Amino acid sequence: MKKFVMPMLVLMLFTVLLVAEALNNESVRSYLMERLSSSGTAAFGVRTVTYHGAYGPRNAGVIWVTDSNNQFVKTIKVWASNYRYTLRRWIASSGQNTTGAITSASLNNHQLHNVSWNGLNWQNAEMPDGTYKFNIEFTEHNATTSNMGKYKQVSFVKGPDPVDLEIPNETYFQNLSLTWTPVITNGTISGIVTDLGGSPISGAFITAGNQTDTSDLSGEYTLSLVPGLYTVICTATGFATQTLENVSVIAGQTSPLDFSLGSVSNSDLNSSPAALLLSSPYPNPTPSYSKVSFRVEPSMPYELTVFNSRGQVLQSVSGVSSGTNTMEHVWDGKDSRRQNCPSGLYYIRLRSGKEQILRKLSLIR
Repeated sequence: MKKFVMPMLVLMLFTVLLVAEALNNESVRSYLMERLSSSGTAAFGVRTVTYHGAYGPRNAGVIWVTDSNNQFVKTIKVWASNYRYTLRRWIASSGQNTTGAITSASLNNHQLHNVSWNGLNWQNAEMPDGTYKFNIEFTEHNATTSNMGKYKQVSFVKGPDPVDLEIPNETYFQNLSLTWTPVITNGTISGIVTDLGGSPISGAFITAGNQTDTSDLSGEYTLSLVPGLYTVICTATGFATQTLENVSVIAGQTSPLDFSLGSVSNSDLNSSPAALLLSSPYPNPTPSYSKVSFRVEPSMPYELTVFNSRGQVLQSVSGVSSGTNTMEHVWDGKDSRRQNCPSGLYYIRLRSGKEQILRKLSLIR
């Protein structure tokens, strides 16, 4: 027996080290936190069909939820009173637990049952993400353990991603449908933009994904984002752009992120042509058309994007710079469907490599 002890200890130590290494990885920890327990609603629909039992089409039935190990979670709906004893599978699973369930007497005819589950168990506790199953059982006769009624089970994954299953009809179960709609809670990135001396910088653009905010007089900004990892870019006129990668946004939490920008003098600007330039839009404000000029380092790919204050992309052009010549782009005040955009604040962003420049544009109809 002793010869097995050392290998077992080594295996246990190796497992602990792997878990510790994973938990020290910020992206893994964020991933697990985001997906530990997603709130949402599962909607399940099914129409039962008679099998011409002794009491058919009169039927008793039940719909309940179990986990991936077929352990009872919650009863959703029961249509049975005196004939509950015929629902053998449900009794074995739940012990006839009907806490929080919709209950009624047996039905005279078969019908479509539409039910929902909020991700909580019968004790009203949030269930962790994973595979769950809707179970439906009905009987039209005095069922026994050796001669049970009809039964169907449909599985889905409860998590941060929506689910919409296409389920084929069966002889006794038709019009089947199952959807899971998660509630996505944003997280925030918030901080202060200052110069190297600690003085606040107002009017700086802070961008993550398609969301952008402008620092106020105190240098403060806030971005509301869907959970995930982001590249955050801070630009300000007269200052060097700063880019921070793999910034984690966690649902319902605020990630602090400050920027300290170094100034760029006029002599620095004149010593050599800038690799990335984007002019201010003209005219600005505008009732319709506005033009920008831009320049990109030779042979570098670029993307020029126009989007609104909600981060929705209205127009995007991309290419590869062929030289140091200045290029131009005109936005006609229309969205991606070629509809006129309403009055408001818009943004024009030039990206190339890890660098970007952002300009504001006011549209006044």
